[in-house]
Amino acid sequence: MLRRKILQGAVSGAAVVLVPATSRAQEAYPNRPMKLVVPYSAGGPTDVLARRYAERVGEILGQSVVVENRTGAGGTVGSNAVAKSPADGYTLLFGSSSSHVTSPLMLRQPPYDPLKDFTLINIGVLPLVLVVRPGLPAQNFADFLKMLRADPGKYSYGSGGVGSINHLAGELLKMRAGVDALHVPFQGTNPAQVALMGGQIDFLFDTFASASPQQQAGKLKIIATLGERRSAGAPDIPTTIESGVQDSSVVTVNFLAMPSAVPTRVVNRLVDATRRVMAAPTMLDALTKMGIEPIADADPVRSARFVASEISRWAPIVKAAGVSI
Repeated sequence: MLRRKILQGAVSGAAVVLVPATSRAQEAYPNRPMKLVVPYSAGGPTDVLARRYAERVGEILGQSVVVENRTGAGGTVGSNAVAKSPADGYTLLFGSSSSHVTSPLMLRQPPYDPLKDFTLINIGVLPLVLVVRPGLPAQNFADFLKMLRADPGKYSYGSGGVGSINHLAGELLKMRAGVDALHVPFQGTNPAQVALMGGQIDFLFDTFASASPQQQAGKLKIIATLGERRSAGAPDIPTTIESGVQDSSVVTVNFLAMPSAVPTRVVNRLVDATRRVMAAPTMLDALTKMGIEPIADADPVRSARFVASEISRWAPIVKAAGVSI
């Protein structure tokens, strides 16, 4: 698939060339503590991964990396703070493509351009999964679609709020599969999951790391992944694409970002350090358990192409669904 190739294709001639850390200029960076801004609440999947990344990259760079959670407006508060920070590589953003791309599309006057104002380094792909309450009469995704088509609007799905990625995943499925369902927004994905387990809603688009423990406890059931291919960590879960719903994949990509004016030598230093972080066996093991597919060959050029493709993909969906924040 095009999006997969953009994310994980071989490094092309247009890719950023890594410069060996031998020059005096490179040795000067970093020479003081760094700040890693996470635009989401502490304890969430992106925050957990950011803290693992900060610890490891700090060891590689020889400087402490302090994680700061700056929440609000669908992630735009923290992202905007980094976009407006000095372009010296000491204030970085650890975000998720889902909000980085879609939140500005839902704002009348977005405070930043998700592509032009940042240099991004994609590091991991996290597909969403379709989760249903245990008593729902659907054993697989094909049964699920038949059920929704037989009773349009009867079933409901939860999300972490209007404009969240699990809300947009529902809107995408409705458009691509020709089904209808009632959207029920919650103040976060965790409350939506609790409502699902309590039978208050019928299904939810969640992450594998969040849903898997509840499935093992028999409190809910994962019936499909919205990845472009089956996950290595859960190869028995089929994709929605396998069941004939084309262009239905929904993935969120975790990335490291910085203001676009950060010097190339600093970007190269961070690319090199990030590649080393992602090659560490302990990090690979942690990512697998979280259902995240690592991007070992981090590259700003391909990362920018991915963001551009996501903007083009989600803009008409956000507009058609009439979503705003």
